[in-house]
Amino acid sequence: MAEIGSWGTFTFYVSRSSIKTFDDLKWESSVKYATHERHLKEPLLEFTGQDVESMSFTMFFSVFLGVNPIAEVANLLQTMRRGEAHYLIIGPKAYGTNKWVITKLSNSLQRYDRGGNLLAASVNVTMQSYSSR
Repeated sequence: MAEIGSWGTFTFYVSRSSIKTFDDLKWESSVKYATHERHLKEPLLEFTGQDVESMSFTMFFSVFLGVNPIAEVANLLQTMRRGEAHYLIIGPKAYGTNKWVITKLSNSLQRYDRGGNLLAASVNVTMQSYSSR
């Protein structure tokens, strides 16, 4: 098994018998500015600090790729609802300076068999940087 990365106990990997990885990773960073109005002059911008970083990616789970889609979706939902914060590690590098929390999941339950069992699902995961006090 080739481990690609992890977020807490959730591992991204590729092996001969199963695939659990991500696509379309987007990392957004921004800063905040306050605008001060001035009489007969242009407004003055003041740098006030960093904004919360966000990360989003898509995961595809399929029984044909050796993964139980409904179990993976349920695991992500439970982790999000518990508010777990973990470092996001891809390869040898931890991304960002803080831990990350899942703030949104968008699940597309794509294929079912005739018994109503989920065969494939696509999940859009949105995370935000979670800094300590």
